[in-house]
Amino acid sequence: MADLAGAYADARRRLGELLAGLDEAALATPVPACPAWTVRDVLAHVIGVAADAAGGTYFAGAADAWSDVRLAAARDEWTAGQVRTRRQRPVEALVAEWAGWAATLEPMLAGTVPPPPGSPPWLRSAPVADLAVHLHDVRGALGRPGDREAPATALGLRIYARWLGQRLDQGGRPALRLRAGDQDWVEGTGSPAASLAADPFELFRALSGRRSLDQVRALGWDGDPEPYLDLLAPYPLPPSPLAE
Repeated sequence: MADLAGAYADARRRLGELLAGLDEAALATPVPACPAWTVRDVLAHVIGVAADAAGGTYFAGAADAWSDVRLAAARDEWTAGQVRTRRQRPVEALVAEWAGWAATLEPMLAGTVPPPPGSPPWLRSAPVADLAVHLHDVRGALGRPGDREAPATALGLRIYARWLGQRLDQGGRPALRLRAGDQDWVEGTGSPAASLAADPFELFRALSGRRSLDQVRALGWDGDPEPYLDLLAPYPLPPSPLAE
């Protein structure tokens, strides 16, 4: 079983170290991958995810928001609330809050403590994948690429790929073969009608909605990409290319 707890703790440390010592101007840097948010806002969001997952207030409709505009709007309001309620707090207080929630969340991710009653089945994987995505969002905003070999980055790719397979099945689309470095696997049901090959980091960013449509089309497709483009990521693709 993947070490979800270890990957989450490691990514939490990496993001904390990245943000340590940043002045207010740097914390106010806009994040191109999250256009409405600053670096500080992204920190507030990942803390909110930890709090909601550990506290049993996670938005249960998040997994289906890709197919329902009402759920997507509710998801966006949920994440906006995570940011809004923490916007005026000092970074030191936010980091302390995160550590407190992580003390509850990480044993849940390890499977040694049960999740809150009624938690969705994807609860254990979503905080890891979300944190991995936002770690690189912040690195891109600050112009400090790195952490591509972090355990959460590798797990994030596999989690977002699995979610892609679920969307393909629910959308009645053919399976897709994915190739990332020396890894090769199929997502979806049945024989794949096309394949997509990319560097593991590029594939992770594409599947998590961090590449524009032009960037996605430019990846290593073998076969017709059209049946997959609208479902490749669970969020709308950015209108302009992203570099990280």
